[in-house]
Amino acid sequence: MPEYAGETLSLHYLADERSLVVLLAGGDIATLALHGPDGSPAPVEVVGSVDSGIKAAAWSPDDEQIILVTGEDNLVCMTRNFDVVHEEPLRSQAFGQDKFINVGWGSKSTQFHGSLGKSAARQPTDTAPSVAHPTDHGLPVISFRGDASFFAVSSLDPYHPEGSGSDQARRQVRIYARDASAGFQPKLSATSESLPGLEPALAWRPSGNLLSTIVRYGYHGGGEGRQGRWDVAMLERNGLRHGGFELREDKSDWEDGRIRGLGWNSDSEVLAVWIERIDRDVVQLWSMKNYHYYLKQELYSHDTQRPRFRGFKWHPEDPLSLYIICQDSIQHRTFTWDTFAARLPMPHDTASVAVIDGTRLLLTPFRTQNTPPPMSSYHLTLPSTPVHACLSNWDDTAAAVLPNGHVMVWKLNTRLPGPKGSKLRGGGKVAEPVMDFERKVGDGERVFRNLALGPGGKVAVLSLAVGDTTTTEQSGRVNVFGKGEQDEEMVVESGVERILWTDQGSILVLNGQGRFKEPIDITLPSQPTSILLSRHLLFTLSPTSKLHVTSLTSSAQQPISLSQQPVTSFTLTSSFLIFTTTSHFAHFAPLTTLEKLANGDDDANAHELKWEERRVERGAKIVVASESEMSLVLQATRGNLETVYPRPMVLQVVKRDVLAGSYRAAFLTCRKHRLDLNILYDLDPEKFMANLENFVEQVHEVDYLNLFVSSLTSEDCAKAVYGEQARENTTSTIPIPANKVNTICDSLRILLEARGLEKYVETILTTHVCKIPADYESGLRVLLQLQADHPEIVEDAIKYIIFLSDVNKLYDVALGMYNFQLVLMIAQYSQKDPKEYLPFLRELRALDKWDQRFKIDDHLERRERALANLKQAGPERFEDAASYLAKYELYDTAFKLYKDDQEKLIVIHDLYGDYLYDRREYTDSALSYLMANKPQKALKAYERAHAWRELFALAKKEGLSKESMDEMIERVTDYLGSRGRHLEASQIFIEYSSDVDSAVDTCCRGAEFSEAYRLTSIHDRSDLVEAMIHPGLEEAHEALIEVFEEMDGQLDKETKRLKELNEIREKDHDAFYIVEREIDIEGVDVATNATTVASAFTRYTVAPSTMFSQTTRMTGQTAKSKRGKKRATGRRGTVDEWEYLVMSIGRLLARVDEKSAEALTLLRHLILASSDHVALAQSLQSTIIAFRTKLSSALDEAWQDRDAVLKEVVESGGSGLEGGLDKSLGEVKPQVGEWKGMGLLLSN
Repeated sequence: MPEYAGETLSLHYLADERSLVVLLAGGDIATLALHGPDGSPAPVEVVGSVDSGIKAAAWSPDDEQIILVTGEDNLVCMTRNFDVVHEEPLRSQAFGQDKFINVGWGSKSTQFHGSLGKSAARQPTDTAPSVAHPTDHGLPVISFRGDASFFAVSSLDPYHPEGSGSDQARRQVRIYARDASAGFQPKLSATSESLPGLEPALAWRPSGNLLSTIVRYGYHGGGEGRQGRWDVAMLERNGLRHGGFELREDKSDWEDGRIRGLGWNSDSEVLAVWIERIDRDVVQLWSMKNYHYYLKQELYSHDTQRPRFRGFKWHPEDPLSLYIICQDSIQHRTFTWDTFAARLPMPHDTASVAVIDGTRLLLTPFRTQNTPPPMSSYHLTLPSTPVHACLSNWDDTAAAVLPNGHVMVWKLNTRLPGPKGSKLRGGGKVAEPVMDFERKVGDGERVFRNLALGPGGKVAVLSLAVGDTTTTEQSGRVNVFGKGEQDEEMVVESGVERILWTDQGSILVLNGQGRFKEPIDITLPSQPTSILLSRHLLFTLSPTSKLHVTSLTSSAQQPISLSQQPVTSFTLTSSFLIFTTTSHFAHFAPLTTLEKLANGDDDANAHELKWEERRVERGAKIVVASESEMSLVLQATRGNLETVYPRPMVLQVVKRDVLAGSYRAAFLTCRKHRLDLNILYDLDPEKFMANLENFVEQVHEVDYLNLFVSSLTSEDCAKAVYGEQARENTTSTIPIPANKVNTICDSLRILLEARGLEKYVETILTTHVCKIPADYESGLRVLLQLQADHPEIVEDAIKYIIFLSDVNKLYDVALGMYNFQLVLMIAQYSQKDPKEYLPFLRELRALDKWDQRFKIDDHLERRERALANLKQAGPERFEDAASYLAKYELYDTAFKLYKDDQEKLIVIHDLYGDYLYDRREYTDSALSYLMANKPQKALKAYERAHAWRELFALAKKEGLSKESMDEMIERVTDYLGSRGRHLEASQIFIEYSSDVDSAVDTCCRGAEFSEAYRLTSIHDRSDLVEAMIHPGLEEAHEALIEVFEEMDGQLDKETKRLKELNEIREKDHDAFYIVEREIDIEGVDVATNATTVASAFTRYTVAPSTMFSQTTRMTGQTAKSKRGKKRATGRRGTVDEWEYLVMSIGRLLARVDEKSAEALTLLRHLILASSDHVALAQSLQSTIIAFRTKLSSALDEAWQDRDAVLKEVVESGGSGLEGGLDKSLGEVKPQVGEWKGMGLLLSN
């Protein structure tokens, strides 16, 4: 390798060490620190050398290893510190560790060979010779996969073709795996298949699935194929070929040129191919979509005197940033993806999209057809690969600029569909493009960046003039011209990125810092990758996928972010900004709302900011939108296209047509895209009803009218289904009426009946059936009218109404019209089984008119009408009518029907009384019995109602016997006494049986001693005072003493337990406040859900009871109920129990006050009874006063520390008083009032 000894094979920068590593072909390895210890440039340090020299070298993407091929053809693996990890011969006869296992299936040895026999399988196969091309430099090439786990080496191997005595060489690719378990030592994984014509260039796609190389065809020893063919071949990791594409080079370049290098960008989207042509070098950029590789750019040297490159390199992080090393300069080019789409206004929008593919400009008008890539509707042929292309937003024009400044403009003449057709009809060309004009721009060496088509056919071309190649000074120019016009050249600052035309015909120039200077001064958030302009609004997409809108007319001109999520693509229509996000949704933002936002208006309603959205395929991006077709074209990640019809775009067109009165167009759009037809009315109800006749004239087809009527619903479709946006820009302010459906049906039916029943009979029937509720009877009357006037179409009409309705309901309605001919027609055409209806109809025909109608109405469960028919049948059917009304409780109807027949009304009242009695409405039942002259039943009802005054009044009136009266008195007074109504019971004894003894006894049992004294006085029965009243006073005294003793016992238990809980609070703070602790449950495999829920505090209440509930499975509702009870009672020994006891002591005061009031009344009578009874009164009063004093002390003690306890509940963080803390904090301490009893009257 003497001729390569001083050549630099590798120049690599180690970022963490801030040093360069240089490898020379002669074998030297040197490092150069960018800054020495004192900040001055450090000297070059040779760290080692390979004696035999270095043929190839490559660093791993993680900078941890370097792979070398030495001059002795050894493969050497070193660490970043240049320690040798592994060394082995480059060439090996072995395939590698991933060698294929062939079991014979499909191989020649297993096939049938006919007359040749099995020996044919053993015959040697002829293989094509494989010899390296003379332009092959003979050196190895190394390429790493993006994750550094594999690398490949392309090298020349000695080759001895059969029949040839000379040694030759052919290329072979070997794939090595870096074994992590063995210190990342490389191991041979696979060897590529024999590829005649294989060339040195090699590049592994960073995503790892393919390895790119070059195959040359058409020479001896090369690939079999025509001369001039060059393929970029793709290899899999196992060494097998997997597709590729052909380079489009001239035969002269194929013969003497060569491929100097390949390189994928960091996101594996673009492949750069460095071609050394005869006259100059070129770097081609290829991209793949839908399994087709497109040639997107051809990059040349700016200096025609030095047309060769030294190399190229993609930026490791910025995917579309490329560095090209020229002979004495470096080009740094940054690209961005752009969609060349036409955004023409309606109705001229073609939705054309242009795609660059080498010298062909592929065009497809998506309004008329969706041609899947890589195909297109048609293409334009160019002399060379263009730098940029564009489509006009003002007319049907396309333009392209070539690298040499040659601008070509075409009139596309795209054929659009007619006004009544949505697609092209009758065949023919989709477009007839013609060259409009050509122009050569620039008089020196320039780099052309982009061009833009403006209004009036004008073209603006942006270029950068290249001066002295030793400087970076550039001067930008914008050339503006039209057909037959002179160039208008405008000088702009260096670093201009792109130009835009405004609607007013001015040009906006964007510099490299994302700033517009002329004719406005706006700075964007960052340098945009995509930019569109509409309605004085500037939409930009930043490199960080942020979408912003900026107003060109607002004084603030501040960019506003439109999405929190990263935006992947966007486009504009006259009404919407449409954009997709990484969450795989397409969003539709109205431009009217965005204009308010950009101008800083605060009157944007909340509903306006809730933009419509729809889910799209994962990773799909927007290609173009067609307003006329209401379509949005999306491209999936793979490259296939999909046309969708988003609801917002469709709705916008429907709204425009409805407001313009074009109801037919709106109807057909809704029908095609399955929009709710209610929108035709709901958008502007007043206008629709005013133009209903116009609607019928436009949508005159019966089927269409039927579809419209059958789609009507009561709800406001424009608001409920499509949101508030649906009614924007409409004049209607009246809400949708509740009877919307019936109003439209009635109005439409009147119009159609005037136009002719025979023509619109189906729609007329539809207006009856689709009303809410359905008016089947009116529809059937239309059939009767048809049968009389147009019998020839009645059969079709019957079939239609049967199709439209529930046939069983229709049959019942026809039956309810008492028209047997109509019933038979419905039954026959509905294909009902005759066995189901003929016997019933025969039975009906055998009855007279009113019985027949009664039978029909009863069958249809029309009970009121059935009862009316029974009345019409005559007096002899009253008994049946009475039974019928009692069975179905038709009393209201019966009272109306028989209001003039007193005799029958009495029977009905009797039945009604029985009905009320069964419903336990005894008072009303008694009244009904009285109206039916049934006093005995009325007495029974009054007694059950406990209306004793009415009962005894009626009994006296009816002259009830004394024996019966006494029995009644006994029953009534027993009931009243059991309910505490002792005064009423004593009144009955006095007034209806003159039984003073029983009356006085009843008053004493009810503690009504004042009434008892009064009765003995009135009836001169003083003997009853000693016999009944005094014993009653003693019994009442004893009962009250027992109550207070019971409450005293309860208070003692609760205060004692309260003291115990205070001790627990001091000793075990966490347990008292239920602070959770981590419990070791080692050894417990499964925790049972059986739970015992019991109240621990019911022992302190008046009525002690204990309830245990064990459950192993409970519903959510039951569990919730039990949790509520548990919070109310709490756990024993906790703050929950403490709070329960405090509240229980407080609740005791209410009972004490109640019993104290009862005792006061008793004390007054005890004082007057006798001296012995005075002693009883004194003991009772003393007991009450002592207990009330004790209760007051207990309350003070219970509430003494309550505030501190509640505070500690909050501070402890425990679960005590869970759910009831707020209630506890709101409680107020009860106060025991002063109670003097009889005061001095009972003082000793």
